[in-house]
Amino acid sequence: MHRVTKRLLMAAGMVCLAFVLAGFANAEIKNLRVPPEGTKQMIALQGGTTLMGRITKVGETEVTVQTDLGEMTVAIAKIKEITEVSASSVKGGEYWFRNPNRTRLLVGPTARTLETGKGYFYDLWIFFPGLSFGITDNIMISGGASLIPGIDDQMFYLMPKIGFKAGKNLDLAGTLAAFRLWHSTFYLGMGNLTYGTDDLSVSAGLGLAFTDEAIADQPAAMLGGEYRFTRLTAFVVESWFLPGDADEGAIAFGGMRLFGEQIAIDFGFGLSYDSNSEEVDYYGDPEESETQVIPYVDFVWNF
Repeated sequence: MHRVTKRLLMAAGMVCLAFVLAGFANAEIKNLRVPPEGTKQMIALQGGTTLMGRITKVGETEVTVQTDLGEMTVAIAKIKEITEVSASSVKGGEYWFRNPNRTRLLVGPTARTLETGKGYFYDLWIFFPGLSFGITDNIMISGGASLIPGIDDQMFYLMPKIGFKAGKNLDLAGTLAAFRLWHSTFYLGMGNLTYGTDDLSVSAGLGLAFTDEAIADQPAAMLGGEYRFTRLTAFVVESWFLPGDADEGAIAFGGMRLFGEQIAIDFGFGLSYDSNSEEVDYYGDPEESETQVIPYVDFVWNF
């Protein structure tokens, strides 16, 4: 009788321990709950599978999950992690992470700023590396230099940006870029606006170039946009209109952006146009307008 009682007590103890451990396991899993409406859950399982849907019922040892393929039951012990995302970020049953390149086009900036502590390293045309960093949610700073072999006088630049949200899909910003080249310093003050979502937007800017001695008579203008048509691919365009005293010019860029949550590669072409409307050659004849095609490539690492 004593042995039977002892075994019953041990069995009861094991059952209680199992419930306690299950309770601790449930407590360790963040977002193990029925989420509010408009929220999706990415449920990562121990075997490496990830379910996209939302939990509709939480039991002691299992949960009921509603997915696009129907309702299924999942053991809590098999759940590794649960991440909640907005329903708008799930397209075709696939989670689209936030566009990490939302603060830039190809060469120029958008009106959006980096979050505090976020940043990215970029390298344009191999020889033009730079760094951008979010000081606050509304203030970021970018800077870089040229590393062209065989040239003594390299270019250096610094560009702080202050931006804020002016509406649900509208951002406004002001930037001041300072360039150091050929022992001279040039500046470009610009106001920018970006309208749209992180995946489909248009950006415009208007700025004035100046030096320590003079200010340009006419402003420079920028117009561009980005369209993210797959989870990892976007099309980016950007154009600049550059007025001058003796000539006028324009530069347009267009390219594909391949990216993940941390790394992006842009490649495409630029087209430059110089009117030379008032310039003459050695013989006094008007110079012809010039058009050049420029290949474009860059690499970006977000951190």
